Amino acid sequence: MGVFTRSIPLSALSLAFLRALIALPVLFVVMKMKKSDKVKWTLLKPYLISGVLLGFGWLTLFYGFKHTSISSAVMIYNMCPVYVMIAAPLLLKETISKIQIAVIFVSFLGLLLIVGHDLLEGYGSMGLALSAISGMLYATIVLINRSIKVRVDNQTATFVQIFTAMIVLLPFVLIDGTILTVVDLDSRAVTYTILLGILHTSVAYTMFFSLYTHMKSVEIVSYSYLEPLFGILFSVIFVGETLTLPQIIGGILILGSTYLGEMLKDRKLFKEKRSYSNVSVNAPDNRY
Repeated sequence: MGVFTRSIPLSALSLAFLRALIALPVLFVVMKMKKSDKVKWTLLKPYLISGVLLGFGWLTLFYGFKHTSISSAVMIYNMCPVYVMIAAPLLLKETISKIQIAVIFVSFLGLLLIVGHDLLEGYGSMGLALSAISGMLYATIVLINRSIKVRVDNQTATFVQIFTAMIVLLPFVLIDGTILTVVDLDSRAVTYTILLGILHTSVAYTMFFSLYTHMKSVEIVSYSYLEPLFGILFSVIFVGETLTLPQIIGGILILGSTYLGEMLKDRKLFKEKRSYSNVSVNAPDNRY
């Protein structure tokens, strides 16, 4: 997505809006094909809030892609699990383990390496800051989704969130006016813009949510870490970015620590469930 963003001569605001606008018809068709049940408006409130955050999250991420290196924006954005670890004990009263504390410390060390290197290379601090804000916004969406007690189906939830993101960005797009430059795009840029909406949004979101019926959460987490790795790889191959030693070390610290943290957490949960089930099976039946 970072490579596509760099190849389209539109503002970050225009790209975020067009991404939602192009994705919606495809998502609407998918929702109708799945024959989603009608839901009460009261159940959609958390998804509407998530949609607002999603719109601004896309905007800040696209701004990061355009104003700093793609590899750095990807790695800083993928600090999202760390932000969730920090906020969850405060907002959801979840306990934080020693493993998570270690992950947070190592990840921020990696973040300092990347930010320090990019500032020395002359990249503006705004691009780096907005990449981080994008990760924080996505972390907030994760926390909101965790707190939802009565859920709607994934297709409806995705459509509502992306529709809300488009509506929220619409006034800013109209005021900005730069979206009119879309008529000046060449055929390649038009193709990339359409793919950004269909492939990177509607298809990707639909595929992602469908995985939950076929894969375990630990498997999904494992594969999700391929996204930043491919983002960095494609930035080197297609954009010609070069990775320096501080960036490589910082990326390994961020992605490696969060990945290991997720794996160890899931392994711990699995052991706890197994030990609980064993106790339940072997416990004497005192009902009589």
